[in-house]
Parts: sequence; C-alpha cells; structure tokens
Amino acid sequence: MIKKKPYTAWMMAAVFPVLLLAAAPLWGQQAGPGTGNIKLGPLEVHPYLGLTETYNSNIYLNYGGLPSKSDTITTATPGILLLLPLQRHSLKAEYRADANWFATASDTNYTNQRVGGALDLDFPRGLTFHLSDYFADAQIPRKGPEIKGLSGPTDPLRALPYQANEVNARLKYRFVDRWAVEARYNYFDYAYKNSYDESGSYARNLYGGALYYRFTPKIDALLDYNYSAVKYKTSTIDDNKNQAAYLGLSFDPTSKLRGFLKLGYAQKDYDQNQPDRNNSFSTFSTLIDLVYQLSKYNEFKFTGYRVPEEDVDTNAPLINTYAILGYRHILSWNEKVSLTANAGYGTKKFEGETFDLGGGFKTRDDKQWFGGVGIGYEMQRWLTFGLNYSYINNDSNFISYTYKVNKVWFNVILAF
Repeated sequence: MIKKKPYTAWMMAAVFPVLLLAAAPLWGQQAGPGTGNIKLGPLEVHPYLGLTETYNSNIYLNYGGLPSKSDTITTATPGILLLLPLQRHSLKAEYRADANWFATASDTNYTNQRVGGALDLDFPRGLTFHLSDYFADAQIPRKGPEIKGLSGPTDPLRALPYQANEVNARLKYRFVDRWAVEARYNYFDYAYKNSYDESGSYARNLYGGALYYRFTPKIDALLDYNYSAVKYKTSTIDDNKNQAAYLGLSFDPTSKLRGFLKLGYAQKDYDQNQPDRNNSFSTFSTLIDLVYQLSKYNEFKFTGYRVPEEDVDTNAPLINTYAILGYRHILSWNEKVSLTANAGYGTKKFEGETFDLGGGFKTRDDKQWFGGVGIGYEMQRWLTFGLNYSYINNDSNFISYTYKVNKVWFNVILAF
C-alpha cells in the first residue's frame, strides 16, 4: 500500500478507486448509492448494502517470505447517502463501512468506515464552489497470522489501525465564454492510532490552481500547478515539499471521449539530507483518466499514472508508475448484462535504501502485472449481481514484496 501524498487529492479523484482495486475490472460493481426515489420532503435518501464473498489465494501476499495462505472473505458494505438539492446547489452527507470476516484467519478481520459530506454551489455567470470533509477510521490489515507471545510493537506482522481526515476546497470561475480559472486547497491528516506506529503519521497541505481554455464546445486545454508540504508528526527527517506542473486536455462528461489527460513534471525535495536516499529528485509525470464510448454497447477506459510518492512501511521515496486498459461490453440482446476486462502493468522505483528481510540494505524495485475479467447482471434497477476474477504478479528484489495472488469474488448489491 502506498500513501498518496503530493498531488493526488484532486487530480486522481477518478483514479483512486483503481489504485485500491488494482486488478479488479474497471467497471466491476462496487456498492454505492442508487438512483431511487426515496424522499423526506426535498431530501433524497439513498441507502445501499453490498454483500461480497471472495476467495483469495494469498491473503498475506507472502510478506517476509511466508508461504501463501488462501482464505474466503465475507464483506458487508452498508452505506447511506443523504442529498439535498437547493436549486442549482446541493448539500450531501454520507456514510459507508466495509466489514471483512475471514473464514479461517479470523485474527485478520477488520472494518473500515468513512463518513463525511460536501457542499456544491453553482452560481450564475460561471462561478462554482466545492467544499468537502471526509473522515476515515480504518486499518491496514495484518501482513501475516498472529505469532504466539508477540503483540503490539513486538509483532512485525501487526495490523496498522489509523484515522484520516481530508478537507477539499475548490473555487472555479468561467469567464468570457472560453476561459476559466480554478484555485484549490487540500488538507490531509493521516494518523496511526497506536503510539508505536506514529513514525508514519503525517499531515499534508496542498495548494494548487489551473487555467482552462475551451477551444471546442467539449474540449478544454489546461495548465495545472500544485504545491504541497508534508510534515511528519514524530520526526522531521522525512518532511518534504512537492511541486508538479502539467499541460493537458479536459473532455466534457457528455462527449464520446471524456475525462482528462495531463502531462508534466514533478519534483520532491526533502528538508533534511540523508545519506541513504535521493534527497531531491524530479521526474516526468502524468495523470490520465480517459473513457471512450465507442458505441452504446462498447466502452474503453485508459488510466495512466506516474508521480513521486512515499512508501507506507518505510516512508522511503519512490516513483509510482502504472497503466491500465479496460473494456466494457453490454450485451445488445440483453442490456442488463455487462462484460468487463482489464490488464495493466506498473513499476515502483525507489529513491532510497531500506532494509530487506531477505538480508541487508538495498534499493527496492518492483514490477507488477495485473488483470481481471467480470460479468455483471442488473436484475432490477436496485439489485445487481457480479462475478469477477483478478490476478496480480508482483516481482520485487525484496523478499517481502514478491508475490502472486488470484481472487474470485461474487457480490450482490442493493442500492436505492
């Protein structure tokens, strides 16, 4: 797992779910609000519940060179969205939980929760404003089974419970038909609950902006810049500052080609120099999230990502790069059935030495291939079924990060 620190709060809003479900079909059913008509006066109420049964061939991903252990996981995903339309504006509040129960490795059970809300204002003459605040209470699951006699900080395979709070604000103004300017701010606070894990706790402030020029009714050219400062809570050794600048295109959500493409340059600078890492480095950077509607029944999706980040286990800097191509087909003779497939490749190139449990300090280098297929069936507007398969092969020069995993899961989603 990688902590998204420098720039991802706004630009990767559409990509983040892919990061979490790397090899899942890009259009696979995920529990979320439906389009029902439950109302309390003007207030829309959208409850939902997802139930998923997953077979995982390698739940601990061979961490530390451990042998593969398979298990079946039951996941319940209850949630609710409250939406209040206010003419051109809207106010929403939502809650979601993911409770995971392992059939045999019950010591690995965990629950993630997220609650928050957003205010969206759409004024006449091109001015829009967005403000959101979301809080998460979650954990990074165990890396292996419990070890008798070891607990707390002495357990190297322990789960890492944490809390995170994220605030986003964005102001955008479109003027003289073709031009628009945007300012944005993001605050992200990531804190481990246990004091012995606090070396990974940090806070990030991000400031950014963009200039848009609309040269066709559905295509904007853009110039985008972000600056962020990351401060760790127990030590200043890993404090750093990040900058990223992009040129790109943004496509209207109603066009055949929608999403964005951004190409640019990113730089990371540490406040203090350390002999075991690259304390200042820059790289070509890209953020791509494009969907092409070939026809009513066929859709392609391409996601590309390359930015500097920091590792969740060691705080070491790295450049994370990946690309995913996905395809979705809706059956013409039964539009309730959809087929999905995706394949991708990624690398993690580290810029600092860390300790390998296989022996010694060295610079980690990962290469990953992944893919998946799935089928979905929408029996009713509020009831869907899905059957999916995914495969990941992570090839690393570190013993703890070399693994292969196969997953098969079946889910049922009720969403109103």
